[in-house]
Amino acid sequence: MKILVTANQKGGVGKSTLTAHLAYAAHEDGKRVLMVDMDRQGSLSMTFPSTGGHGIVASQLYLPALPADAAIEMVDEGLGIVRADAALLEVDRAENSVVKRPRAALQQFADQFDLCLIDTPPLLGMRLLASLAAADYVVTPLSIGVYELAGLGDLMQTMQALRQKGVNQHAKHIGFLPVNTNTRSTAERDGLAMLRQRYGDAVLIEATLPSRAAVKKAVAARKPVWHSTQGGGHLAAGKEWRAAGRRGLKRGEGGGDRGRGRKPPNPPGGTSSPAPPSLGRPGRRPAVRTTKPSSFRLRWI
Repeated sequence: MKILVTANQKGGVGKSTLTAHLAYAAHEDGKRVLMVDMDRQGSLSMTFPSTGGHGIVASQLYLPALPADAAIEMVDEGLGIVRADAALLEVDRAENSVVKRPRAALQQFADQFDLCLIDTPPLLGMRLLASLAAADYVVTPLSIGVYELAGLGDLMQTMQALRQKGVNQHAKHIGFLPVNTNTRSTAERDGLAMLRQRYGDAVLIEATLPSRAAVKKAVAARKPVWHSTQGGGHLAAGKEWRAAGRRGLKRGEGGGDRGRGRKPPNPPGGTSSPAPPSLGRPGRRPAVRTTKPSSFRLRWI
């Protein structure tokens, strides 16, 4: 069972929506999928209503051992969920030793599922650290804006710190996925260009997801957006989200070693492209730092 974590240290960027649609896409492709909701807000949990079954909740993944009768709540055949619960709020005050427990706990169900998807909280704390410690792959949805772009460097530094501490040295960051983008905005187009210049093919430009009302309607209806056929907006959104979901899953399966904060290679001709316009103050680029994590310290580890 591979573990794919959806993470960004900035809230409101569509992590839960992306996690749900990755689950929908993988499940429809015949994979057995386990979803884990580490965010106390419980958006992913609310997307999949209870069917009356019972299973462990997310805070139990931090216990020294799961109960002997531990089971996964199934919301459909081949689709299970570990729901967020109130006790998650206590996890961020836990000792350092619990950071590896969720991965060990989830591995107990590895023979039941092909893929585990973890939705994470936006703040740096034990729940995000433990999720990254459990990850085989990490994907980052993001909005285009000054504060959102600055948060990317924070996440890259967190992953690098976990590697340096020996907590998780195998996790691969497979890409940044722009969501809720306004393709008519010059500033956002410039932001996408800047991302591509800095991160290269780690930015899933071809899977960029424009802002569409159809997505909100599908989430409210608790179904994948490609199951909605009410007009051109729904059809376009369905095509975009299905393609993005499958591309993200394909990168995870292929294990592409992308998005670790390396500067992309120069374009043909051996010279760097001119820097695109900044989203911040004129003449300055957003402070996205990814290449010098040595000064970054985690008090949890």
